[in-house]
Amino acid sequence: MNIIKGIHGGQILQLAEDAGQIAAIKHCYTSMHRAGDTHANGISKTNDSTSCTPYMVRLHGLNFLHPIYVNQLVQARAEVVFASQHSLAVEIEITAENNNNTSRRITNQGLFWYVNFKVDQRTQQFTIDNVPPLLNDDSLRYQKYFQIYNQQKKSRQTSRDILRLSNEKKLAIQNDDPKPNTPVVKNTVAASKCILIQSVLPSDCYENNYATGGFLMKLMDSAAGIACIKHCKCKVSTISMSDVNFYKPVRLSNLAKAIGTLTFTSANSVETLTQIITEDIWTGQRDIVASALFNFAILDKSNKVPPLVLTNDDEKRLFAEGRQRYENRKKMRLKNKQ
Repeated sequence: MNIIKGIHGGQILQLAEDAGQIAAIKHCYTSMHRAGDTHANGISKTNDSTSCTPYMVRLHGLNFLHPIYVNQLVQARAEVVFASQHSLAVEIEITAENNNNTSRRITNQGLFWYVNFKVDQRTQQFTIDNVPPLLNDDSLRYQKYFQIYNQQKKSRQTSRDILRLSNEKKLAIQNDDPKPNTPVVKNTVAASKCILIQSVLPSDCYENNYATGGFLMKLMDSAAGIACIKHCKCKVSTISMSDVNFYKPVRLSNLAKAIGTLTFTSANSVETLTQIITEDIWTGQRDIVASALFNFAILDKSNKVPPLVLTNDDEKRLFAEGRQRYENRKKMRLKNKQ
């Protein structure tokens, strides 16, 4: 539960991803492996040492249309709407219903992308497996999601380029820990930066001991929300998230460190870039494994978001990119109202 007595945004993300993965599993293995040995948990055994399962690689976007409150009945609907050779898109819709009446409303909508992987249980090596085609698909709907598919391929390439540059410069990994006794200037990016660290437990994983996308998104949402509250000094609520990418799988017992950093502020909203860095506690190996953009709105309309103080060229670049995304969202909302 969050500070407005509603369900935490991270909990909603976990529910949505659980529903999406179940839909992806049902599509891959009821279509492709009807004659094969498919386990009840949806992980198909292709031979004695290899298993397959779809993994979430990207969230195209998730909108938070209305809050979900305690004691409401919540339902997640997941439908596979597009399939390429190796990936599939799952449309998610979450509704909430009051106990004392039959009023139900849509609270969240999003589009999740999965890639079907084959995992060698002895070596833990991942290889991409085929996805069965979507049968009896409407041509207009196919064209709609095929266009989104091409857009997200370009976006993922851009994200990979950013990740490559970050790894080359070691920016995120070197600068993820604050230096002790370092003075921080009010309203700067550094002043609100939030770091959350959690060990990956069995309850956070799929059956094959790799972390679920829902667990990682919940951790990112928490870090992003705390960073916003530190900057705004008032109650905030998640309104949307976008450009969610998963680069590498996260193993059981790894440390997952979520770093929330403000990138843009308007008078009433905040954008936060959140990255997850994992650390192997046995080898010390650290990797950037996921990133996402979160958008929050302040709930007290009598308050205004303090302007973000920018101290270097990277922060100015991220702010300009965030402003462009903010303007694009405004144009899209106006277009949808017409």
